[in-house]
Amino acid sequence: DCIHEALDLGFTSVMIDGSKYTLDKNIDLTKNVIKKAQEYGASVEAEIGRVGGSEDGSEDISAMYTDTGEAYEFYSETKVDALAIGIGNAHGVYKGLPNLNFDVLKNIYKKVDVPLVLHGGSGISDDDFRKCVSYGVRKINIATATFISVAQKVEELCRKHEHTDYFKLHEAEIEGAYLNVKKHIKIFGSNNKA
Repeated sequence: DCIHEALDLGFTSVMIDGSKYTLDKNIDLTKNVIKKAQEYGASVEAEIGRVGGSEDGSEDISAMYTDTGEAYEFYSETKVDALAIGIGNAHGVYKGLPNLNFDVLKNIYKKVDVPLVLHGGSGISDDDFRKCVSYGVRKINIATATFISVAQKVEELCRKHEHTDYFKLHEAEIEGAYLNVKKHIKIFGSNNKA
C-alpha cells in the first residue's frame, strides 16, 4: 500500500524489502511491485538476504549473508533494477567494527548482472567502501552517518552559543548533512560524475 501511494505521489523509484520471507514469497512480492511500478515508469530496488541491525537501533538482528544461488534465482525471476544484498552490513550504528564478506560480494557480482546495493553503509571504512564499489555496488545507504553529522553540527552550535534561533539551527543541520554527503561522494568516487 505504501509503495502504491508513493507511486501515485510521483516517486520514480521504490524499494521493496521482502527479505524476511521465503525466497519464493520474496520473488512474488517483488514481481507484484515491479508490475505496478512499470505502470508509472518507476524503477524498483529489492532486498535478498538479511541485513543486520535496524534503522532506529532498537533491534540487534544478526546479519545473514545473501546466498549467491538465491541472488541469481531472484534476479532471473524478477529482473529487478537494483538488488540490495547482505555481506555482513548492518542498519544503524555497528555494535563493533563492520566485517564484510567480500567473497560473497564478488561471487554475486560475477553471477548477477544488476547494480548491487549496500544497506547499512554508515561506519564502513573508506577502503571497504571502495572495495564494494569495485565489486558492483552502485548504491550505498549512509543515513545514520548523515544523522550523526547533523547532530554533531547542532551540538557544536549549542556549545558555542547559549541561545540560538531556528535559522541558525537549521543552517547547522544543513551543514552537517552537506559535509557528510560531500565526504561520501568523494570516498565512493562519484565526484564530478553527475
